[in-house]
Amino acid sequence: MVLDQLVVTEYDLGTLTAVRPLFSSVNETYAVEFGSTRYALRVHRADPWWIAHEDELRFELDLLRHLDRNGIAVPVPIDRTNGDPLGRLEDGRYYTLFSWAPGRPGEGSLKRVRLVGETLACIHVASDGFTSPHRRYHLDQANLLDRYLAKLRPDAPQAAVIEEHAAAIRRRLAAFDPGPTGWGVVHGDVQSLDFHFTDDDRITFLDFDLAGYGWRIYDIAYYVTRIREQHRRPFLNSYESVRPLTDAEREMIPTVGRLAWIREEIGARELVKRLRKPYMTDA
Repeated sequence: MVLDQLVVTEYDLGTLTAVRPLFSSVNETYAVEFGSTRYALRVHRADPWWIAHEDELRFELDLLRHLDRNGIAVPVPIDRTNGDPLGRLEDGRYYTLFSWAPGRPGEGSLKRVRLVGETLACIHVASDGFTSPHRRYHLDQANLLDRYLAKLRPDAPQAAVIEEHAAAIRRRLAAFDPGPTGWGVVHGDVQSLDFHFTDDDRITFLDFDLAGYGWRIYDIAYYVTRIREQHRRPFLNSYESVRPLTDAEREMIPTVGRLAWIREEIGARELVKRLRKPYMTDA
């Protein structure tokens, strides 16, 4: 069944006026318009490693609805005519239609950077009250570090240096106590493409397909090590205005930043540079 036929058959949203591809990476995403209302259709790639079962997809949909009920702007899954937001194509891939995230990606201004910090903290706090009958993967040492180091060839340039940094990360993680709210649901990929801003500075967080259970400081370190130096303190201050960090969490930011670089750039020439200096220099 072609996508036009699929959305007309599966959703009771009026007259279909457009279906067009937006981008394709881990998943395929399409803009779908019923009349003047726009939606985003996501077709999930078959069997990515972190999605081992339909349950994992349903966890994400439950989470998005929970955050929406708590006043956080996120794409909300739309029910099909049978009441189930998750559908399955004939080739076995799953799909979901979401409400549209208005605006454009990226932050830029200090005001918007502060909004990222405040909203991320609100996501963490709101998800403390989240429960789902569906399971979801963990962003722990096994999935953030060991899985990626397994891809490192022993003869790779500077492999010994990378392993040395990894050993130090393991020691720090073993001794790390994040505090009572330092472990829980995390977004998993806090970066400029994953939130949209409207012209009047309203933010929508999106792309929760990497979300799972992990250290909250991972979300913070992933973002703060990739933004401009003059934006780091405003981001952290805004985050802590909602959810104060423990001393242990603050001290772990550089270490977890290195962990995030290993996950993202294993095999890349720049990795050793990032491990030595996890904060990106200003452009």
